[in-house]
Amino acid sequence: MRKVDIIILSVCALLVAVSVNMLLLSLTKAEGSRALGSDPINLSRAPIQQDSLRKALPVLHFGKRMVVMSAKATYSIDAQLVSKKRYLHGFMNELAPYDFALVWGDMPLYLKQMKFRQTSRFCLFNMKKNATVTPQYVQNHMSNNHLIPASKNIKKAMKIARKGDLIRIEGHLVDVEASRNGRMIAAWGSSVSREDTGNGACELIYVTLLRIGDTIYE
Repeated sequence: MRKVDIIILSVCALLVAVSVNMLLLSLTKAEGSRALGSDPINLSRAPIQQDSLRKALPVLHFGKRMVVMSAKATYSIDAQLVSKKRYLHGFMNELAPYDFALVWGDMPLYLKQMKFRQTSRFCLFNMKKNATVTPQYVQNHMSNNHLIPASKNIKKAMKIARKGDLIRIEGHLVDVEASRNGRMIAAWGSSVSREDTGNGACELIYVTLLRIGDTIYE
């Protein structure tokens, strides 16, 4: 093979690789819009929750499995992301693939005094010996959130969120029931309090809007 042919083949291979990468990027990249400068993320704002028991939500389908969501409240939270975990295996992990551990209020002032760890759908925290914040304040100003994306675009955006990002989540606190062939196979419920702890204290959110910094994803 002539040297010029080798060069041509190499260039063609490079162009194909670039084209494939660009295609994959377009398929996996979340599309966002710019947030208004007059509406900053406000960490001093407590999460906003309002009853929405009559709100109809979509029925979700995962193969032969059907998920019915019952709205308990509309929900909006401005917070800082302190830990994120992707759950890969199992039906509930397909429904809510990400957990975001969030803090608000004065908590960002104390983050250097703490460590967070997510495991088995819980978020645990440890405080250093010299911590100047009380465990009670931490418990009342942090939450572990199981996130059900309302769109593929929001799911893509969840992937790009990073520790330290300022986050806004809007949607609904929900209870869910999953069935297959008319038989219930699983149930999962959301907390409606920011002051509870332990099993059942996490928020299960059907996310209709995710804001990361100044970019909004819907």
